[in-house]
Formats: sequence, structure tokens, C-alpha cells
Amino acid sequence: MRTRIRRGVAVALTVSALTFTAACGGSSDKGGDSAAKGKDKDAAAPADKPAATPLTAEQMKAGALTVADLPKGWTASKNPADDSAYKADKPECQPIATLLQNKVAGATIGANEDFAGGNGANQLSHQIMTFPGTGAADFVSPIGAALDKCTGFKVTMEGVPAELKVEKLTAPKAGEESHGVRVSMDLGGAMEFALHVVVARQGTGVSRLVYIPGTPAAAKDLDDLAKRAGEKFVKAAQG
Repeated sequence: MRTRIRRGVAVALTVSALTFTAACGGSSDKGGDSAAKGKDKDAAAPADKPAATPLTAEQMKAGALTVADLPKGWTASKNPADDSAYKADKPECQPIATLLQNKVAGATIGANEDFAGGNGANQLSHQIMTFPGTGAADFVSPIGAALDKCTGFKVTMEGVPAELKVEKLTAPKAGEESHGVRVSMDLGGAMEFALHVVVARQGTGVSRLVYIPGTPAAAKDLDDLAKRAGEKFVKAAQG
């Protein structure tokens, strides 16, 4: 997925087809012999369950949407890469800002598919990534906490300040954890540019879906698109 917000806004202003591109704590135990015994028991635990293994390239490819998975009218497209990093002016909003970045620290980016629908007015991007260890949870879980505190933030895009509004979205649940986010920008008057993002985690894998509806009425299609993406991703991640 690519978060080409600036590009999408520019095209929205010309009322043409939108393009876009869509981040562990430990515990200590103190005590006497009982604590030592507890530690011995905990030390043996890792041997009882497999280590968290990143998804394979094949799994990531299998988990990404294709035209065949989408409703009639969607076609494949391709957006140019954008490796911009966004820093929110509010710390509590940084997980949302990181969610909008094409590249995520520590992640191996796998399949990335872009689509156009509604005669090019609607844009969709689906990206699968994987992390070592607890990286997937470290990326996804803070998003939920951020949505409870963050209603908007400012970032700088190519030297130009931009103010973004954040809203929690109700989207189909997928995997072990998932969140829906709506990030919008006021373009003046009645015009608004909005990204609808649904992120899901399964094991060490993460699915990130970004939808830009060309009209307010098209926003209702998000649930169906997110359900298709989530089901395919989880099936592939589970092997």
C-alpha cells in the first residue's frame, strides 16, 4: 500500500481520478525460592511452542487481493512508490501517522496491489507485510490505543504543513486484531479528501487496506472490501 496523500489531494482538487498510497514490554519477578521456581518454569515455556516465524513471500502473495477477488468493475492499477515518513505533532497520534507510511521500520514488505473502480473514481490498495518476533503486534496494537486519544494531528508533506482529522471506523474484524481508521483533510468548502484504512494482524503478518471512495455514497463499499481482504489474508497467514 502507498499513502500518496499529497498526490490524491492534488487530483481531488482537479476532480479527476484519485491516486494514492496509503506504526513489548517485559516483566520482572522478585521474590524468594518460589520466584526462582517460577522463572525456571517460564524458561522452559519457549520450548513448548514454536518461535514466531515471519510470513514467507509466498504467504504474503497469497494473502493479497487480486482483481478476481473484487466485485465487478475493479481493475488493476499501479501507483508510483512513495517512501515519505510522517511525524505527527502529537505523540499519541504517531501510530496513525506511521500507519500512513509506505515503509514501516522493521517490516518486510510483501505483496502490494493497487486497484481502480467506479470508472477510476474509487481507489484501493492492499499491502501485506511481516515482522520478526513481536513486531506485528508492536505495530498494530498501538493503533487501537491511538484511536481512543487522537482526533487529529499535523504533519509536514514535502515541506508543506497539513492538518489531518482522525476517526475510528467500524469495520469487519479480521485476524487476531484489527482496526479501522478514517483520515481526512478539509480541502475547503464542501470538498474533503479521505483515506479509509483497515489494518489486521495474524501472527507475524499484517494486512493494510486503504480505500479512497470517489463519492460519499461509495464509502459504504468499505465493509465488503475489508471483509474480502481480511479473509484472504488470514487464510494465507495461517498457512
